[in-house]
Amino acid sequence: MDLRHLRYVVAAARNGSFSAAGHELNVRQPIISKRIRELEDELGVFLFDRATSGARLTPTGEEFVVGARRIIDAFQRLSERAKASGAGKTGRLVVGFYRSMSSGCFRIALKTFRNKFPGVEVELLEASYIELKAGVMSGSIDLAIVFGDTGRTEILDSMPLWSAHLMVALPKDHALAEKATIYWSELKGERFLVSHDDPGPDIRNVILRHLGAPSDHPEIVTRQLSRESILGEVAGGQGISLQCEGAHIVPEQGVVLRPIHDGNGSIKFGYIACWRPDNSNPVLKNFFETFRCVD
Repeated sequence: MDLRHLRYVVAAARNGSFSAAGHELNVRQPIISKRIRELEDELGVFLFDRATSGARLTPTGEEFVVGARRIIDAFQRLSERAKASGAGKTGRLVVGFYRSMSSGCFRIALKTFRNKFPGVEVELLEASYIELKAGVMSGSIDLAIVFGDTGRTEILDSMPLWSAHLMVALPKDHALAEKATIYWSELKGERFLVSHDDPGPDIRNVILRHLGAPSDHPEIVTRQLSRESILGEVAGGQGISLQCEGAHIVPEQGVVLRPIHDGNGSIKFGYIACWRPDNSNPVLKNFFETFRCVD
């Protein structure tokens, strides 16, 4: 007995005729009749009463058809789930990102993906760059979203996602707070508060790259603080801070954000996605396509 036999029996019962069942299934009537007879011989019972007017279920056949329909329906559901899983429409995806990342693009893309693929469970994980990289390598994280260029992770595959403007967070009573745009040259001698957590080290490198001359005298203070706590220190007059566009600033915090420019215009930080080359999770492809559309 196989699924084909069950389909033949159910079709014959529905149509009341072997020939009509063959027409529905695009199978010759003698084949339908032969396969049902083989099934009856295997079971040792008659499922149909044959007559010139057609085929009618026996009492045993009526009971058999009820179970056969359930099996066919269950197989259909199982097949549909397997196809959806293979197409990345169902399943699970673990996405890692920096604890301090608050990009609007990330939130929008994530919401878009979840709405489009409700059958996929997306688990989010906040960690440092080192922890994210280790998680991707071990397979516990499918995808990590970090700052940098695609060449940053040589042993992992990567692709660019979006970019965010670099902003300077100033106390609202700072001398530069009234300006619409801040230039690097205006930040010489400032005290920068940088988080120990990522992307703090990246931001520290940006400061040194633009204010690295001996005459610039930037003071860089690293603290084991969250982004929100860093901004609280800025509001308290303890220094200034660089933040990526998208950081949520509440007016009562006493902090203003201003874009930073150099001679070529505004400064941007790029986001990239990193994953193991041998990651076969079919959900990844749909995730990438969704994130490519958001910038």
